[in-house]
Amino acid sequence: MRILAIIIGALMAANGVFMFVDPPSWYGVVPGVPETGPLNLHFVRDIGIAFGVSGGAIIWGAFGGGWRVTALGAAFLALHSSLHIGETIMGHHRDVLLNEVLGVHLPSWAAVVIAYLQSRRAA
Repeated sequence: MRILAIIIGALMAANGVFMFVDPPSWYGVVPGVPETGPLNLHFVRDIGIAFGVSGGAIIWGAFGGGWRVTALGAAFLALHSSLHIGETIMGHHRDVLLNEVLGVHLPSWAAVVIAYLQSRRAA
């Protein structure tokens, strides 16, 4: 569980750094993103900060920060995933569904499960 948390946290933090440092490249590389509208550098960097903090919190939780820290990191990811689920229901993202499942939903809900399991161990 700890290794999975570190992997998820590192991937989310790395994504956040990529978004913050080079928004145009991130925008062009991630499938489906260009179809969401024109590139907004400030917006991509804002979300990159959220991914970085989320990933950092999950890593911190894995190294003894506690389940609440992991849960805070997982909260952004789960809410982001929920937004994507709603948009998929409304007809968006369907052409990149596998990318959505692997890149958005799976890590998000895995982080939630990790936080839950950490909370059970702490009880």
